[in-house]
Amino acid sequence: PHLSKPRGPMWQRLGAPWNKVLLFFPTFILLLPLLLQLLLLLLLLLLLLILAFFINNLTNLFLNVTSFTVSTCSSVAQCDEDWELNGTQCYYFSNRSLQLTWTSSKDKCQSKRGDLIKIESREEQVQDTLNRGKLDERFWIGLTDSQTEGEWLWTDGSPLNQSLEFWTKNEHNTEPDNWKEEDVDGENCAIIGEIMFINGLKSWYDNSCKNKYRFICEKKATRSATCG
Repeated sequence: PHLSKPRGPMWQRLGAPWNKVLLFFPTFILLLPLLLQLLLLLLLLLLLLILAFFINNLTNLFLNVTSFTVSTCSSVAQCDEDWELNGTQCYYFSNRSLQLTWTSSKDKCQSKRGDLIKIESREEQVQDTLNRGKLDERFWIGLTDSQTEGEWLWTDGSPLNQSLEFWTKNEHNTEPDNWKEEDVDGENCAIIGEIMFINGLKSWYDNSCKNKYRFICEKKATRSATCG
């Protein structure tokens, strides 16, 4: 009978390419732990990079929040040039060379985006008149009864508060008296600044609106924010 040649090992029968693969396989098995370690190391490095990225972002966010909370802003009241600040209000005292009638004084104040002063408290009466060092001066204020005699109104149309009026009342003079000796129309506008005191305060007088005096303008102070 015909006898076939004895067959060699399987790897010899698979051909040259597979022979190379099978020869490399034992080496691959030996290198596999090292390859796994390298892979784990790469994964660890990647995780460290991701963690560093998030830590950096969180740090920047924290610094921004901290900077925002520490930063403080304040609102500062300011007045235009030639105006004086008191509290939240600005006051303009016309100089001696600028003396006008009551109506012209009101118009002048309004052209400066203000109005003739409206005195609404004892503090304002003291601070904005008596303590200005103008004891021998007369100034128009924003008070008139030109519409109805005896009904005193401020330039904004609000009535005079009877508990906050500072008319001169003494043994020689009681204001307002609507004296008509100089002006047949009477005295329908108020001035402040005579050298007389009632309980330590400057006094008000009614006077002819046609006379020319200095005047006091008033307006709200502007506010600007400063942050530090």
